[in-house]
Amino acid sequence: MSSKKIVIFAFGFIFFLGLLGAGVWFVLSDFETIAEEGITFKKVHTFVSIDNLSIPVRKGRRFSHYMVADVKIEISDKNKRDNVLANMSFFRDAALRDLHRETNNRTDGVPGIDIRFIKERMTKIAVEQLGEELVIKVYVTKLLKAAT
Repeated sequence: MSSKKIVIFAFGFIFFLGLLGAGVWFVLSDFETIAEEGITFKKVHTFVSIDNLSIPVRKGRRFSHYMVADVKIEISDKNKRDNVLANMSFFRDAALRDLHRETNNRTDGVPGIDIRFIKERMTKIAVEQLGEELVIKVYVTKLLKAAT
């Protein structure tokens, strides 16, 4: 290695250490001001997972098979997560009853299941069960055909 490369490397390393030190100094010098201003934190949304939710599939008016879905409900208050988990059996029951009543096949001529419809129905059920102010969104994270 030539002496020119060593000097360039040493200068770059010293410059990097200087930037690192300046960043640490900047954060530490402003720490008291930040602590005095009283920073407010936004509420963190949390998720409640529901695994292996049964979704019936019909062909025409006849039952064909079940699909198994994993669903996540995004809630606005993480402190109410335990209450939501306590009501999950009611949510499962309401979802199964509601999805048995309605056909979840696509209506645009493409064969398959309408996941958007399932999400809309799950969101409606979650809002009915938990309240509109608590439920933000419902996600279907996995959808598989159940083993027969």
